[in-house]
Amino acid sequence: MEINQRAPRRRNGFAPRQASSAGISPPRGRFSSLPRRTVQDIASSGGISVLVIDDEPDMRELISVSLPSAEFEVVLAEGGRAAVALLATRRFDVAVTDLKSPDSSGMETVAVLRQMDPDMEVIVATSYVSSETARACMKYGAYDYIRKPYEIEELRHVLLRAVEKRRLRSLVPLYEVSCALLSLRTRAEVLAHLGELALDLVPHQAFRLMLPDPDTGVLGICSSPDGLELPVEALRELGQRAIERQEPVSVTHAARDWPFSPVARLGAAMAYPLQVGTAPAGSLILLRGIAQPAFSVSELQRGSLFSAQLALALETARLNSEMDARVKDMLSSRGEMVKAEKLATAGKLAAGLTHELSNPLAFTKASLQALTGYSRNVKTLSATTRDVAHELASRGEPRLMELARRLLAVTGSEAQAAIQDSADAAEDAVDGIRRVEGLLSELRTLSGDCPVAPAESLDVTPLLSTWRDQGHLTRPIRVEAPNAVIAHVGRKELESSLTRLVSFLCDTPLERPGASQEAVVLRAEYDKNRPVIWLEDPLLVLSEERRSDIFDARIQEDSHGGRTMRLNLSLALAYQILRRMGADLAVLPAASGGSVFRLLLPVAPPPPGG
Repeated sequence: MEINQRAPRRRNGFAPRQASSAGISPPRGRFSSLPRRTVQDIASSGGISVLVIDDEPDMRELISVSLPSAEFEVVLAEGGRAAVALLATRRFDVAVTDLKSPDSSGMETVAVLRQMDPDMEVIVATSYVSSETARACMKYGAYDYIRKPYEIEELRHVLLRAVEKRRLRSLVPLYEVSCALLSLRTRAEVLAHLGELALDLVPHQAFRLMLPDPDTGVLGICSSPDGLELPVEALRELGQRAIERQEPVSVTHAARDWPFSPVARLGAAMAYPLQVGTAPAGSLILLRGIAQPAFSVSELQRGSLFSAQLALALETARLNSEMDARVKDMLSSRGEMVKAEKLATAGKLAAGLTHELSNPLAFTKASLQALTGYSRNVKTLSATTRDVAHELASRGEPRLMELARRLLAVTGSEAQAAIQDSADAAEDAVDGIRRVEGLLSELRTLSGDCPVAPAESLDVTPLLSTWRDQGHLTRPIRVEAPNAVIAHVGRKELESSLTRLVSFLCDTPLERPGASQEAVVLRAEYDKNRPVIWLEDPLLVLSEERRSDIFDARIQEDSHGGRTMRLNLSLALAYQILRRMGADLAVLPAASGGSVFRLLLPVAPPPPGG
């Protein structure tokens, strides 16, 4: 999935010039991972940290004493090299540097400071302010310039504006990351992009998302894509601490409460609580290596806002998942209702047809049964006639022999074949009428006009075994039911439904030569104490769409009948009959590559007094 709003990596607002090799230079290494002001630093200070660089002790002291301690924490450096050494150990919100310095020029200092910490704003102080000086300051990345000697109130306002600019600038990537995070719709998408989105705001070596178990509420690792082995109990302890305090918790390897003592490579960790409303929703833990700095106040703030958005994104993903499941259930229920309504309509039509056809069917059935009886009588009469003809022929009298010849001509092989064909046709017609009556009866049952037959506790394994020796099937049947499987079903309904399912599997056209010798497997067993019958065909490959509508009554082309159209009711009837007696039928892809019908049956009730 492509994220709609992608938060870019943090970039500097400009590309500062490299410092001259003759003057000061930044230490080697990646400056973006140098330490910012830690939570412990800000807790013991007045607020905004200011690095003052001036070679005049009086000027440094003036700023240190004059700026309100409730607003500013002032740290002094006597020159560019001293400032670089300080910035290698911690970070500052803003720096004030003199344009003239014994060990470097002010412009050079500005370039090095901005190179080491692009987030820090730099203000240049000079006794000789000119437009050329201002342009040079801006060229090297300075935020503003101020005249010396310092006007404290003016300096205070410039410092506050610089910090406000930095704060506003930091909101842009936060906004972009928030848009990207909230555009993710599912939990899997949130987890897939969580690491890179968090990295855009707070640099880290690894992260862990700790979410509570739905049943026990105990925090567990939900996402750990880096493969770093970390003690779960330590992560759980740190995350729980942040949740209980309802605020971020920052620890370093030098602290007494450092929970990752066995892991030598870790140097700092920050745990953010995740909360939805008043309910805790987990914790996001960011980790840094031993050579990396502790987390700064600005990172704490950005991470806190990100964690709030993360908690909201996870909750939104959960709600989306529930909504999708409900929509799927609604669509499935609607589909079931449509299927049931189709068959109910067909059942009501069948009920009317049964009423209209009952007398003609009964009359035709009686007539055919009578014809069958007549055929048997005619066949007996024909055999007797042939016996009489042979007896007459044995008398040797010409008149009797002629009569015998005429009787044998009437009862010859053609007459015998005609009598047998009439008997067979009558029996087939009676069998067809019985099948029509059975189909109409099942349809009437689906219409609701007829009650479902009472269920009984039944061992289904003998029903499956009867299919093993059926000679009229076009496919062999293998039954795997070594033990009794007891279900609470209607025998007649289960038998008719299994007949339809097995007939469907055996009669489905197969394209591979010799495939008809592949057996259809019938298996009965218990699945989590629920009786279940599996009907597996390794050759029946169905698409997902075909599996979803296989039990739907539909008009389809019958290629076996000369490409005619017919109404497919077999599986639809089996499905609805089984549903009405509390069973559940589904078709699934099989491990063999084919398809399997899974029939979950109602559990037999315990015996009285059991």
